[in-house]
Amino acid sequence: MKNLLVISNDKIFYSKTKISSQFNDTINILEALQKKFKIFLLSRNDYIKHNFKLSRKKISRLSFKNIFFLKKKRFKVFIISITPFNLFYYLVLKILFKNISGFVLLRSDGFREYKVKFGRFGYVFFSMMMKVIIKHMKVISVNKKIKSYRTDYLIFPSELDKDWFKKNNKLKYSLLKLLYFGRYKKEKGIFFLIELLKNQDLKFQLTVAGSKSYNSRDTQNVKYIGELHDKKDIIKLYDDHQIFILPSYTEGSPKVILESLARKKPVIVFNEIKHVKSNFNGIFVCKRNIKDLNNMVNYIIKNYSKIINNMTKNQLPTKKDFQKNLLNIVNV
Repeated sequence: MKNLLVISNDKIFYSKTKISSQFNDTINILEALQKKFKIFLLSRNDYIKHNFKLSRKKISRLSFKNIFFLKKKRFKVFIISITPFNLFYYLVLKILFKNISGFVLLRSDGFREYKVKFGRFGYVFFSMMMKVIIKHMKVISVNKKIKSYRTDYLIFPSELDKDWFKKNNKLKYSLLKLLYFGRYKKEKGIFFLIELLKNQDLKFQLTVAGSKSYNSRDTQNVKYIGELHDKKDIIKLYDDHQIFILPSYTEGSPKVILESLARKKPVIVFNEIKHVKSNFNGIFVCKRNIKDLNNMVNYIIKNYSKIINNMTKNQLPTKKDFQKNLLNIVNV
């Protein structure tokens, strides 16, 4: 079996038999690669067990102390995203082994993400990191609109399985409800969205779900829910709302878009990430202001039945498709 060194900035909890992560997309990637490779995993360590788990049967934990173990191995490198942590270990590998090759996966537009976080300096810093890493790595991107100096392969991440396509019961709503389900980070635009809706006289309510790290009291327009991990609970969360909103400033190929479309929930995004619309029916783009958002919500509700009918024409990629395509790229 071939060896693959995976470098990930995400925190991983290691037990004797399993690994777990706060992020299911990381587990999805490792689950795919595990089918064809013996994985040596370099990651940040976590001390909290999480709900997204994977067997360690073909995964060995590496650290700075035991990285020299690879001297006796032939391996490829797979880097999940470009970050300072990942760059550090890439440079260590270049010093130790010189001629290394492999892949780097771009999950989002790092240029825009670092600019939102750190301004112009962040943009320049990310540019430098990318130039160093992609010099000897092939680039896999999740969207052709992601800024990159080079893209060798495109892939569409998905975690959809048959459960996501089961028919949902039609519910009667006493209140028009929008949903945001995701991380509480500046680049995700959620803080902007909450401020945008604050003290507005609106005919809808926003539910904010996905993290226990953000504690706030419900207001007239915003209701808060903590972390959800069980797939049935997440599907029900989508089904209990009419519209999904993704206020991010930067995205590659967000899984919440596919999940919303699978549950026949129209999606609203702002101009900065209009590329996620792709060829899908049911995704609507508006300007980042309350007037445009309110008008878009009203338009969707007035045409809801027609929009839902058009959404049935979508051909959504599945988890099985993603894992197969990823392996076809890496296993060359």
